[in-house]
Amino acid sequence: MANKQQPSFTLAFVAAALILLAGQVTARREIIEVKGRGVTDPILEAKLIDMLEETERTKDKVPVLGNSEMVKYCDNAYGMSIENLKKALGMLQRGIKSPQGFKELEAIVLVVMKAYEECDHVFAENAKPSPFGISNTKLKSLGTKCKQYAEEDAKQN
Repeated sequence: MANKQQPSFTLAFVAAALILLAGQVTARREIIEVKGRGVTDPILEAKLIDMLEETERTKDKVPVLGNSEMVKYCDNAYGMSIENLKKALGMLQRGIKSPQGFKELEAIVLVVMKAYEECDHVFAENAKPSPFGISNTKLKSLGTKCKQYAEEDAKQN
């Protein structure tokens, strides 16, 4: 008897989990209209902040790693990335008025992701492992999420 009841319990559990997940996905895509200023996306904003803070933490490692040209290149890349992420955050916090605004934000994220990629590439060209590799992988993952959210927001706006 116990075996016959277990599959229905498992099926009910899976169904409940799917309904819960579907609700979270739907809730995620709600963007907020900022009176007279356009729209913003609090989830995208949170991801951009995560990306900015992780970039700042990674840049803070630079002084410990010496003065090689490769490290200097990455230091400059992180500095420019921080400036670009602050620009993207500012755009989002002021409110974006058109799909083009989200596309511009997406383009900024792509430039930042390219900087992380180039940092790793500089080390690879010199046949050395990047001391920033783990951080850059995490940053590129965050960037991919930001890019996806910006793409979705551009379609909705």
